[in-house]
Amino acid sequence: YTVNYPLAFFAERMAPSDAKVVLPAPAGADPAFWKPSVETVQKYQQASLILLNGAGYAHWTRYATLPKTRVIVTAEGCRERFIRNERSVQHQHGPEGEHEHGDLAFTTWLDLELAACQAASVRNALLARAPDEAATINAKFAELENELSNLDARLRRAGEAWKGGPILASHPVYQYLADAYGLSVVSLHFEPEHALAEDDWNALDAELERHPATLMLWEGQPLRATEEGLRKRGIEVVVFDPAGQAPASGDFLSIMQANVERLECATGAKTCD
Repeated sequence: YTVNYPLAFFAERMAPSDAKVVLPAPAGADPAFWKPSVETVQKYQQASLILLNGAGYAHWTRYATLPKTRVIVTAEGCRERFIRNERSVQHQHGPEGEHEHGDLAFTTWLDLELAACQAASVRNALLARAPDEAATINAKFAELENELSNLDARLRRAGEAWKGGPILASHPVYQYLADAYGLSVVSLHFEPEHALAEDDWNALDAELERHPATLMLWEGQPLRATEEGLRKRGIEVVVFDPAGQAPASGDFLSIMQANVERLECATGAKTCD
């Protein structure tokens, strides 16, 4: 049982063929803030392996009694210090309702070196439980690690091409991306599927006075009116899907490949049509 899609993907890539990998958060829910039912928590408790993210991800795990011998906190040991949120603002989106992002930033896997480290934690847990499958698990990990490393290198080149220029973000989920790749990102609290109210535009304009960005990262494609309003302000929309939930099509790597390519095009790291 896993708490987000990146971990489920890593497990699916490496686990023996008879393993069942489960991410119970329903489609449309943000696994970071989703609250499982009592019955679902019991299923976590019965799982032979429980993959947690760490860095404050999935608040419900703080209060549930999970068997410690079967819990792997995949981000532990991958970073000396996790990133703290500068501002913790209560807001609402999706079926999870009103919530705060908390003190720690938790989308650790957007630093793809950290993602590879978390994948290594998953590999180690699988090796401990299926030692007879070691050769296959290690080979699959090596392939995954190489794919993540290639994307990491491309992101580093994109960051270098942008030379620390200011960027806005629709949501405070890009802290590890910014830290790893030298991006100067300031976050607001907008949802792509919601129209921006006058107060939202005023907040954005005030932020632009302090942080004159020409790029804005979004978790999904914003409404046309939002994109047009941003374009009038000289801001290009760049969709960078954090991939916390399973996609309707593709997989974690295909989502990250598309994210990286859009950022490369926007920063001038590659020439695009």
